[in-house]
Amino acid sequence: MKYIPLSEYKHAWVFRHAELTVPAEDLEQIKPLTPTAANDLWRNNISKQGKNPDDLADDDWPMLPLSWDAKGHWQERWESDDAQMPEEIVEELNFNIGWTPETTVYYCIDSDAVIETRWDIFCRHWKNFLFFDDNTILIGRKRKQAVQFHQDGTFDIGVKGTVPSASE
Repeated sequence: MKYIPLSEYKHAWVFRHAELTVPAEDLEQIKPLTPTAANDLWRNNISKQGKNPDDLADDDWPMLPLSWDAKGHWQERWESDDAQMPEEIVEELNFNIGWTPETTVYYCIDSDAVIETRWDIFCRHWKNFLFFDDNTILIGRKRKQAVQFHQDGTFDIGVKGTVPSASE
C-alpha cells in the first residue's frame, strides 16, 4: 500500500481544524504516503542523505542558492481572512510554468512524511498544509519547479535539482 488512510494519519488534525475545515470530497484527494513511499520520494527528489529539511547536505539542491530565484511572504495572507494563496506562487506555477489543477503535487515535510494531492486541492487548502511550515517543500510530479515554505513566513520558488556548473 502506498498511502496511509487519512483517518489514521497522525497529522490529519490539520485538515479537520475547526476554522479551516476541508470538505469530504477534497479530503479524499489528500493522501499521506506510507513511510516507505515517502522515503522513496524524498530520496529521489529532495535528498539521498538528509531526513528532514534541517538535515540537508550543503550539496543537496534545496540548499543551493542557485535553486531559488523568486521569494515572497505567505504568513500575512495565512493569518488573514483571505483564503487565496499568495499571488506570486499562483502566478509563477499556474501561468509561467503551466501547472494545471490536475497536476499531482507532493508536500514534503520530511523523509517519513509526504502528502500527495492535486494542485487545485493544495491551492484551496494551502493554509491547512502550512500548519507544517518548517522549510517544507512542495514539488510537482514530473515537474522541475518547487516551492519551499519557511517558518519565518517566507517562501522561495525555484527549480529542483539545480546544481552549479563547473564554471561557477
